[in-house]
Amino acid sequence: MTAFVKFPLRIARATLFSQIILSFADRMNIQLEHTTDKKGAIFESTLRLVMKQGFHGSPMSQIAQEAGVATGTIYHYFSSKDELIVELFKHCKYKIGSAMFKVEEGQLPYPARFVAIWTNLVHFYIQHPEVLSFMEQFFSSPYVEAIHGHGCNIQMQNELSNFFQQGIEEHHIKPLDINILSAAFIGTVTATAKRHINGHYSFDESSMNEMVSIIWDGIKK
Repeated sequence: MTAFVKFPLRIARATLFSQIILSFADRMNIQLEHTTDKKGAIFESTLRLVMKQGFHGSPMSQIAQEAGVATGTIYHYFSSKDELIVELFKHCKYKIGSAMFKVEEGQLPYPARFVAIWTNLVHFYIQHPEVLSFMEQFFSSPYVEAIHGHGCNIQMQNELSNFFQQGIEEHHIKPLDINILSAAFIGTVTATAKRHINGHYSFDESSMNEMVSIIWDGIKK
């Protein structure tokens, strides 16, 4: 009789324990989503303000207001504006790299992949002009020294360099310095995107293909 009574009690306790664990997990998931949402909102507001007002014209108080969070909250995620800018740079680099190097395009022949990567980046900048503006301002600021000084590993740059190195080793492109190849690649991407964004010329798929063909013809072996 005693064993019969204890058995359902053990089940009840186990059920209660499971409910507590699930409730705790749900709360943690909500907190994680809430944290991600707030940090993302801070990043987005910073991008918008920097595009309009530059780094110096975008104080933390205004960034917080634009993001819809308290000024004190922003310091919960970032100890200073410098840290916010550097972390946003890393975030943008990750987004850019993901847009450029798509998994489904990894098996394309090298020339077709070159065209795809170039076109992907142009499309990304046209769709996200605030990121293009931020990146250009960042590379013209003292923040660049902070990145290099701490040996920051920039995934997108490494992937692009590796892509060019592969092209050289497989004799698809001329054995040029990687820095020269990167400058030609990134320079034409940003110039194309900016002309489209500013309304100087409306690039469609045909004109983009003509543009990237000029770059490819200049470096192919």
